[in-house]
Amino acid sequence: MKNLKGPVVRAGALVVGNEILLGRTRDTNTVFLAEQLLNRGIKLHRWVIVPDEFNEIGGELNRFIDDGFDIVVISGGMGPTHDDITVEAVARALSLPLVLHEECYRRMFNKWSTRNPGKVLPEEGKSGLQKMANIPQDFDLINNEEGMVEGLVGTVNRGRTLMFILPGVPREYRGIVGTYKFQDYLPRGTGEAVTIGEVHFRGKESQLARYLTNLQLKYPDVEIGSYPQGPNSVILRITGPRELVEIVVPELSRHVSATEEENTKSG
Repeated sequence: MKNLKGPVVRAGALVVGNEILLGRTRDTNTVFLAEQLLNRGIKLHRWVIVPDEFNEIGGELNRFIDDGFDIVVISGGMGPTHDDITVEAVARALSLPLVLHEECYRRMFNKWSTRNPGKVLPEEGKSGLQKMANIPQDFDLINNEEGMVEGLVGTVNRGRTLMFILPGVPREYRGIVGTYKFQDYLPRGTGEAVTIGEVHFRGKESQLARYLTNLQLKYPDVEIGSYPQGPNSVILRITGPRELVEIVVPELSRHVSATEEENTKSG
């Protein structure tokens, strides 16, 4: 596999599912993924949700590749039914043939047999397993101990992009992301976990605008974000290497406290 180690690793998530776009299902998977990536010094740069449509999946996938993303994690639409088209859509977009992966089929068959002792797998069930065992050529398997369909991983774009295809069921998704095999494929981004610090400001965001601009210029290796929570309530978030966050947060806190004190005197 490609060695993606370096100071900046661009990671993206492509989530497939009409039910998410309809608001019927919340995508908690990508939140979990973002947290896992941060632990390796990698920030999620893009998060896209598309319907179960070939052109939409392929179009967004190619945008990730064209934009130079190092990691793309695709999720959802890996089941046995007609609307589960993600794997085929990925293969089409990458101009890769789908091949029946015998080991993938065997693993899923063994899972079914373990859960249905003494029963014979019906023809409809065999067709479903065969559909799920057809994977893009040269992709590898990541064991799914929580469900049926296996996770998939491969390098594409002449080895420049590491690509995962994972089931959308949260229990299964998290189980696969937590495996040693998934984690071993991930590169190390900045070499250390990314730290997030927060400071709560009781006042108006505009009061801190100039200060935050100067603070960002002073510490270009962290990200400083301002997020209003309501009237006179702002969350200030600092993201970056731990040693820098531990410097910036106290400095910001002192300025915030002084500003709040001034607000109290004047108000």
